[in-house]
Amino acid sequence: MFTKAVHEALNDQVRSEISSAYLYLSMSSFCESENLPGLAKWLRVQWEEELAHAMKLFDFVNERGGQLTLQAIDKPQSKWKSPLDVFESVLAHEQKGTASINKA
Repeated sequence: MFTKAVHEALNDQVRSEISSAYLYLSMSSFCESENLPGLAKWLRVQWEEELAHAMKLFDFVNERGGQLTLQAIDKPQSKWKSPLDVFESVLAHEQKGTASINKA
């Protein structure tokens, strides 16, 4: 079984991965609406990757007899100024996520 601190960290990371997926799906939708299908497709791949990360953690916890407590996720941003703004947001989001993992 997990310590309370590890259990909370795993719960937080699953929330973070799903929240990231939600953001990338929103970015994909924006790019589709801007007639940028290649960018939309790439962002959808990122969405799938983030969900895969969440499921790996989900399975890890369940295989060890634990149970995740799913948390609410925030509504993602839905509008950007430009494709460059989208990718600047992706970079900032990834940097924030990496810093969060390294902090733990």
